[in-house]
Amino acid sequence: MNSNFFLKKSILYDWIPDFAFHFYDLSELVVLAKELEEECLMIADHLNAFLAIYKKGTRAKPKGLCTTFQYASLDSSELELCQKLEHKLDGDILVAYAKPLQRWE
Repeated sequence: MNSNFFLKKSILYDWIPDFAFHFYDLSELVVLAKELEEECLMIADHLNAFLAIYKKGTRAKPKGLCTTFQYASLDSSELELCQKLEHKLDGDILVAYAKPLQRWE
């Protein structure tokens, strides 16, 4: 069984491409409670970005989402919205990825 199978419980991560889901170690991602996950999805839609929530203390891996895909470009009000959401995450880390996904060159 794929070690990332736990992410299937969450609709927040439906955007992760199959190659990343099957071959990357995504164990640092957090599956949120339904209410908080729905809030994340509304904010992601508002930002026109993909969101991921990482466990507190997570660092980028050489073969991971942060080193594969570019982050979203946010203006100050969008960043403030992300920071308000992040305060609800008990130290976990919110990352906004560009939509559509763009690979780093």
